[in-house]
Amino acid sequence: MNKIKTLVAASALLVALPSVSSAADDQINPWTECGIGAMIFSSTPWAAAISNVIWDLGTTAVTSAGVSKQTCEGKEVVAALFINETYANLEEETIKGSGQHLSTVLNIMGCNSTSHADIVSTMRTELGNSIMSSTYIEKNAQEKAQDYYQILQKQTTGTQCQAV
Repeated sequence: MNKIKTLVAASALLVALPSVSSAADDQINPWTECGIGAMIFSSTPWAAAISNVIWDLGTTAVTSAGVSKQTCEGKEVVAALFINETYANLEEETIKGSGQHLSTVLNIMGCNSTSHADIVSTMRTELGNSIMSSTYIEKNAQEKAQDYYQILQKQTTGTQCQAV
């Protein structure tokens, strides 16, 4: 039964994953480009995601930056690790609109402090929509952290946030 739940979770993850950007974009998705899944399925992002979810719900993928830098590098990985470790604080601070963890993750993404208020405003709306969805309560902490990462990445792509 647990294997069925894991496979269902993996399938749901695949539906939720954004398309993987090219290396030229300097974007990385830790759940598809890191960890054991990325080492085994380096040219098949969907298979990497399934492998990572089945293996340990993606924990190894998110933490692989410190273990296997060749499979996972960049500010996005640092942000994913930070989100994974501090999600509860980030959720609370994003809803509130300010906080030390929220400022830290925006700084990790290389965002200019003058753009923080605009980014946070949009993130508050998107996170609020996520929390209000009927599936939010069913998600585990790892899935919530990944959703948060995707919201952050969407809002920090562009001219207001640069590589650090």
